[in-house]
Amino acid sequence: MGRRTVLDQRQGQWLGAVAVLGLGVASLIVNAPVDSTHVADLARARGPPSIEKPLATATAALATDLKQLTVEMSNVYTQDGGGSPSVYYPWDYIAEPYKVTTFELVDEDLPDSSDSLDYRWILDGHLQGVGKSTQAVFTTIGNYTMTVEAFWPGVDADLATLLSTNITVVVKYVRREIRQLIDQDREAFFSAVSVLQRVPTRVGQRLYGSDYYSKDYLVRMHLYFGGTADCDHWHQGPGFVTSHMAYTLMFEKALQAVNPSVSVPYWDFTLESTFYEPATWRDSPVFSGDWFGEASPDNDLHTPNKGRFAYVPTMNNAREFSKVYNSYGLLRAPWNADPTPFMTRSKKVYGLDNNMKPSGCLEYAKVIRMGNWMDLARQLNSAAHGHIHETVGGSWNHAFGSEVNASDTIYSFAHQIQASALSKDVWRAGYLLCADGCDPSLPASTCECECSEDSMQGQDPYDVLLNSGVLATALYFDTNGTLISSFVAEDGEVHYQLEGYTEEESAVIYQDLLTTLCNPGHIGDMFQATSSNDITFWVLHPTMDRLWHYVRLTNASSYNETWEDTATCYGHNPTDIQPFKGLFGDSDGSGRDYYTNAELYDALHPASDAMPYVYADFNWDHCTALGYRMKPVSD
Repeated sequence: MGRRTVLDQRQGQWLGAVAVLGLGVASLIVNAPVDSTHVADLARARGPPSIEKPLATATAALATDLKQLTVEMSNVYTQDGGGSPSVYYPWDYIAEPYKVTTFELVDEDLPDSSDSLDYRWILDGHLQGVGKSTQAVFTTIGNYTMTVEAFWPGVDADLATLLSTNITVVVKYVRREIRQLIDQDREAFFSAVSVLQRVPTRVGQRLYGSDYYSKDYLVRMHLYFGGTADCDHWHQGPGFVTSHMAYTLMFEKALQAVNPSVSVPYWDFTLESTFYEPATWRDSPVFSGDWFGEASPDNDLHTPNKGRFAYVPTMNNAREFSKVYNSYGLLRAPWNADPTPFMTRSKKVYGLDNNMKPSGCLEYAKVIRMGNWMDLARQLNSAAHGHIHETVGGSWNHAFGSEVNASDTIYSFAHQIQASALSKDVWRAGYLLCADGCDPSLPASTCECECSEDSMQGQDPYDVLLNSGVLATALYFDTNGTLISSFVAEDGEVHYQLEGYTEEESAVIYQDLLTTLCNPGHIGDMFQATSSNDITFWVLHPTMDRLWHYVRLTNASSYNETWEDTATCYGHNPTDIQPFKGLFGDSDGSGRDYYTNAELYDALHPASDAMPYVYADFNWDHCTALGYRMKPVSD
């Protein structure tokens, strides 16, 4: 059968849906041969070529004019002048699964005398159609050969073919900005996500196959590798990039188990950063009820209560399924003692409006111009990733209430260093303690995380912050309002007295900072280790991946791809194994073929034949209009 594809039940259902949408299944050629009698009937209807010269002479004359057959390929996204991913990737013809793909000869390359000819299209050895164009719907990613032949109708086959051209069609899923999707594709994506939210893994794998994993299964993975007590195996190091791109691909394959036409879109939040003010960017249409849901719900639960993602549940019996859970047994970070049984969001942080916008063009331009892998990974994990987790997740219900309002200094600290995120470092160091087995029927004030005298063992705030690792990564403002990027002085020491402050003022800052970190309150899902419970998580990380694709496709050979093996936390060195397998059609069925970071780094290369997806474009027109140079160092 070659590359012909037998439609399974889901594919048949999808084609039925195409008919309902008015595309007409009968007009689609789904990798199936055309009845050869059609060609014979066509030849009899037309008769032999109406020329007076012998066939051989006419063929030679026409061949002089007809030097090549040029093929154009398009689908619903590219047919009206939309750009093709082929501009950026090393393949001339990229088709998408489950999209009607049109192959068409370029008229201007055909001489007038070619009207006597006909054309046949052969896909992997099977006749696909006749005429100057044909259509196909591919149902499997991979490489296909499309041959188009110019021939004399009604002439013996050995003499009829005048000229033929072969093209290699590379079939891959194409990821687009969520606002670029046609309504049917965006709806298909959201609907598949809803299935993952409702159907458990065991049931889903019986219904949809082994690639299916539920939302709770995926959230548990992220919590385990990002929320254990020893260290963060998926963040704060280069393993962030490989783990999160593989994790997103695992999610995408789970969606495709439900609906094989779906690919994961990305959310380019630099658009919100560019076109909105800090106080209004949450009014973006992406936060409508039909899309992501309300950005900062105005209700006591802090959960979206309207639209398709209203009341997204948080697993409430996590003790039975996960080694990591919060004080109420919910699938949530241990340092987040929030009893809310749903996904949560807030625009507040420490009782105040969070006036940060998502990362913008400046941060993206820096990523694109990175000259080595280690710096790129660091930038993707920090500035390019930016404050989006904080600004969508937020935090509330802090034990000190509104007292923080009186301290502009500590708010500057808390805001800039994303203090709720750093609470996990104090928790990992054993200073921040959270109860186990809290009763959700009692007030939340009866179940709060805190730093006790026993846990701090007589250490002062400076020592606790230093030993927790907080001061190694935190930032602060000096007395002139200048942001200082590190507590660490030029000599490598963390000085007790901060630059621009007296020793007494420094002591107050350390005390206030520790008080803040020891009272994390309730943290929105996007701002802690179960961030993948929020739909925005899944469209966020392909944005980082898109930047990575662009850098790898465009940077010169001088780009340094060395992955240093100096990380102290497992998951961030090149030989460390990640919990992913079979993402690239390479599973041997043994169950032991998990990838190392180095293997993922290679397999995720955008020019790899094994990569199942590409990105539609690498255009940031709004950034270019602002004067940013969105080009690599080598350009």
